[in-house]
Amino acid sequence: MHIICLSLLMGLSFLIGFFLSKTIKNKFMTYFSTGLAFIILLAVLFTDIIPELYELTSNYYLLLSCICGETVGMLVLVLLDLFVPHHHHLHKHNDDAKHAHKDHLYHIGFLTYVSVIMHNILEGMAFYLVAKGSVKAGILMAGGIALHNIPLGIEIAYFFKRNKNSNNMFKYLTLILSGTLGTFIGMIVGDLSLIVNIAVLSITCGMIMYTSILELGVESFNNIKEKGVIEGLLVGAIIFALLLM
Repeated sequence: MHIICLSLLMGLSFLIGFFLSKTIKNKFMTYFSTGLAFIILLAVLFTDIIPELYELTSNYYLLLSCICGETVGMLVLVLLDLFVPHHHHLHKHNDDAKHAHKDHLYHIGFLTYVSVIMHNILEGMAFYLVAKGSVKAGILMAGGIALHNIPLGIEIAYFFKRNKNSNNMFKYLTLILSGTLGTFIGMIVGDLSLIVNIAVLSITCGMIMYTSILELGVESFNNIKEKGVIEGLLVGAIIFALLLM
């Protein structure tokens, strides 16, 4: 029961990010959340997913499977472009360009949402295995997860609220509960086979690489002179350092 409660608290940490995005309504927060989420997703890759994959890929064939899985993850998000608004990174200052920019922000938020959902499910499974062995280790892991869920909540909420016609409440709910779903899956299936672990982790890795570098990274670079981007990158770097510690 304590494992389920901790997994719910991890998901509820997204609410802090959602609340901050509602209370601070200006362009600074939009650009801040873009730079922050870029660094945080990189932190998820380099402190969580990539080290886990490195431990699992003990031979050439498993490494090749990992590369194939990452490619599949990227292709999934490329295909999802067909279902989200048309977008581009460079915008001129007119009404049409402002509308296109809002579509682009929603696009980034949607891809981040899909990637984080996948990651949360896997993270919930890993969390169950850790917390089952040690309550202390489970609490520490839950705290680390909650730490990077807050800025992701800010980024996703800010981008989703640009599209008033979307069912954002459902997206927020699934985001909050996705980690707990992963915990339940971990309780049911236990330790998965090695190849399944590598496949799911590598696909998630490809998704997050695509979202962080090709979407959030490009968006941050193109708006680097806007107030908020540098601040978001710096705060993200501090959180990255804390996660490494």
